[in-house]
Amino acid sequence: MKISPKRILYLDEVRSLAIILVVVGHIVRMYSKDFTTWLICSGIFSLTRIGVPLFFTVSGALLLTRKHVIMEFLEKRFKRVVLPFAFWIIVYIILGIVIWGNVFSPEYCLGIILGSNGLASPFWFIWSLIGIYLLIPMISSFIREYDIFAYEYCIVITLVLSIFFTIGFFQIQQAKFEFRVIYNFFSVLGYFILGSCIHNTVFYTSKRNSFLIGVALFIVGIIGHFILIYNAGLGGFELKPVDSFNIFVMLETIGLFIAFKYANVKMISSKLKPIKEQKLGEIILLFSSCSFGIYFSHYILTLYLFKFGFMHSWPLYGLTYFPVSCILIIGACWLLIWIMSKIPLLKIGSGVK
Repeated sequence: MKISPKRILYLDEVRSLAIILVVVGHIVRMYSKDFTTWLICSGIFSLTRIGVPLFFTVSGALLLTRKHVIMEFLEKRFKRVVLPFAFWIIVYIILGIVIWGNVFSPEYCLGIILGSNGLASPFWFIWSLIGIYLLIPMISSFIREYDIFAYEYCIVITLVLSIFFTIGFFQIQQAKFEFRVIYNFFSVLGYFILGSCIHNTVFYTSKRNSFLIGVALFIVGIIGHFILIYNAGLGGFELKPVDSFNIFVMLETIGLFIAFKYANVKMISSKLKPIKEQKLGEIILLFSSCSFGIYFSHYILTLYLFKFGFMHSWPLYGLTYFPVSCILIIGACWLLIWIMSKIPLLKIGSGVK
């Protein structure tokens, strides 16, 4: 498979990493059983939380500066997102009844659709994505008209709200206004804006220095993120997720996105070929194209394997099987989605273009 010269490979790299982090984040929760495993899992968890934000940044990078015809844009997004979503809603409803013993009812189906049923909790991401997609044509027009001012305006609002959220401002009980509406909206839109800004802005430093700045932001973010997870979970062995709108999660995401944009194999050795010219580039592109389907399929497979499947009997203490389970589940989902993409009746559910 030849990679098109127009293909922006680092976005595929970010998307590939994002889905790996999402899957690992769901699996690592299974291994937190005592203080030692909880501490290690908390460290891993502080990295995996940025998986979904990275998806948002990639979408923003690809969509926000384009000129969109509203109906054409919505039609494309419908085929790309809504149809695969509908396919997997049906799959989750059926498997929930057949395997988990749920009773078919309007309430059960609605719980799956909205993601309020624990079996389909990852579906929240799709609803967030759909909500922002409905606004993309308007936001895109604003970005293209006001350029750098539009970026600065939106990013300042996002970062200020993120800081307020981190210090607990939105939890003030005396507030009469429901602030949650504000930060729920900007927590997704902010990542779209940041991804577009980073992707389309040329930094006034060398590529190496830009890469190091990204790494520094990532390190600061992950340290702060880990401290918050540690404090939230101290006294128990359950992993306590930090909201993606937290300023440390945001710094972590921004830093990693910048680092991937400016990373270059020439920094390691001048003799190395660019990844785009290596077989690894083709693998990344293939994996990235299956990422949407992997997102839908991995969660229910993980729940099944750890509750009813052969992983149910695996010893979870000491993290012995953690890397093995991650490789198996990611590999199985990738194979499943690739096979589905080759079958006409199932291709729609694969999410592969």
